[in-house]
Amino acid sequence: MKNQTAILAAIGASFVALPVLATADEESVDQIIVTGSRTPVSINSVGSAVTVISRDDIERRQARYVSDLLRTVPGFSVSQSGVAGSQTQVRVRGSEANHVLVLIDGVRANDPATGDEFRWEFLTTANIERIEIVRGPQSALWGSDAVAGVVHIITRAGGSQPQVGGYIEAGSLNSFNTALNGNFGDEDWSVNLSAERLETDGGNISRSGAENDNSDATTGSLSASFRASQNLSFTFGARAVDSYSQYDNVDFIVTGLPSDSDVALKTRQNYVQVGSTIGSGTSRVKHHIAARYFDSDNRNLANGVEDVTALSERTTFAYQADISLGNDVLSMAVEREETSFEQRGPIGFGDPNQLQEMDISSVVADYQAHVGDNVTWLLSARFDDNSLFDDAVTGRLSVAWNLNDATRLRGNVGTGRKNPTFIELFGYFPGQFLSNPNLEPEQSTSFDLGVERQVNDALNVQLTLFKQDLENEINGFVFDPVTFLLTAENMPGTSKREGVELAARLDVSERLGLNASYTYIDSTAENLREIRRPRHSGHIEFDYGFTDGRGRLALVAAYGGTRTDTFFPPWPNPPEVVTLSNHWLVDLTAQYRISESVKVFARANNLLDTDYEQVYGYNTPGRAAYAGVQVAFGQ
Repeated sequence: MKNQTAILAAIGASFVALPVLATADEESVDQIIVTGSRTPVSINSVGSAVTVISRDDIERRQARYVSDLLRTVPGFSVSQSGVAGSQTQVRVRGSEANHVLVLIDGVRANDPATGDEFRWEFLTTANIERIEIVRGPQSALWGSDAVAGVVHIITRAGGSQPQVGGYIEAGSLNSFNTALNGNFGDEDWSVNLSAERLETDGGNISRSGAENDNSDATTGSLSASFRASQNLSFTFGARAVDSYSQYDNVDFIVTGLPSDSDVALKTRQNYVQVGSTIGSGTSRVKHHIAARYFDSDNRNLANGVEDVTALSERTTFAYQADISLGNDVLSMAVEREETSFEQRGPIGFGDPNQLQEMDISSVVADYQAHVGDNVTWLLSARFDDNSLFDDAVTGRLSVAWNLNDATRLRGNVGTGRKNPTFIELFGYFPGQFLSNPNLEPEQSTSFDLGVERQVNDALNVQLTLFKQDLENEINGFVFDPVTFLLTAENMPGTSKREGVELAARLDVSERLGLNASYTYIDSTAENLREIRRPRHSGHIEFDYGFTDGRGRLALVAAYGGTRTDTFFPPWPNPPEVVTLSNHWLVDLTAQYRISESVKVFARANNLLDTDYEQVYGYNTPGRAAYAGVQVAFGQ
């Protein structure tokens, strides 16, 4: 940002006097989160920037995909390669898409079979209770992939009172969505069951032709808890996703752009976790034992025939001890993670068949300390013994200082580490992509400084400055002049990401609330702007309640600034850097509670029918409308 960092620092120094009308990305109440430390911690005690998306937020916006919610989170940018169900990437503060760790109920969900990225296009919202987002370096807590932040998806859990509910929705593009959820239990045990089905014709991904690229996703989950005694409890969770999505291949001969193709991707994912806690809230030492499992099966189909399949499997065993030291807490953990990647397919230009494995043994220490009633600091360190790379140590220091009831200062500094993907190391289609077993892990040093000001009872404003220096950034599109193939290499020099996040909330009245945010990001590698990272983004949201809270309207306008992308024209033309235009996406939702058990709702997405692209050459959804009914019993 050159001189802009100094300018923004001056803004922060005078922040308490600013009459800003923008919105906070989190409520000012003292929430407890489970992602900012290895043990639950007050949101006001974390030095990192934190956003919590609640079940009420999901209901208010009637969002069906988590990625639609993330568009309005400060520091986040979303790139969707087409219509609903198409590949979706999420970048945080100018990072790579696989620098964001996703947890689902504590299970690592990034897929080694898809370059360690998470499959956002199939993450639906029906069974999600809350989403915790912690921005900034978190590798010391959660390991590789947590270079730029962590998104923790927390699903619904059972309760002591039986509850059953669900909804049915239909609308544009022949879309149909239905979900069912049930809770059962008493004071000592609980069970939650959930199922959801979402299908749509999707529309045409490519600029030419008229073929619709449809998709569907079915998600089922089960969670249970049992308290055997005051000092012994057990948990179990299982989640399965089965999805199908059509897409268009790139025409490398004539246009270099996607064109209508009979190709599709069929994906299956399974998540399982079991755990036990020994000790109560009054115990000086509390023990946690857990086993977690993730697998994925990604099958490419061409003309209805199975082509190449990529599979992954990850098993994690963990033990953690939380030691109470007066008002402070020391957590010590050991983990063992075993990961495998398998690829199967017909032999053509090369042999894609391979089986690769990696394991990591880790030791983690996390200390929560308090200085008086107003200062909290979190100190974390992690040691990783990796079977493929050198041993690594990462650390983090987080400080939160409540100056008074109205002003809070935050600071966070840490190191991050992202291991190369299996594809980067061992190749994909040996006749097309050259492996590079000599790749080094990417390493980062990051910090962010923030201030939060409760200007009055109605207005909360937050400002965060952030900066990251990344060494050994991996470029996966390097031309090898010897073999004439693409390969992956560590880039020389330092890649830089820096910027500012501004957010606020204004309660205009008891009925009307206003949220808004703005993010500036400058992300460069080798002094060149990195692709698919808009410098300017933000949103404005109006939330209006009427008829004593039975009715609700929400209007959300999300802004995506101009961004660059890379276009690969047909050979022998060299790659080109292209610019994608800025755009506004406006969504409107309305809902009305007919009775205690029945609610009707409607929503319109891309209300202005904006024509835009987030990935060069790939169409995105136009205006669409949906309506449905929701029922709930036992609430």
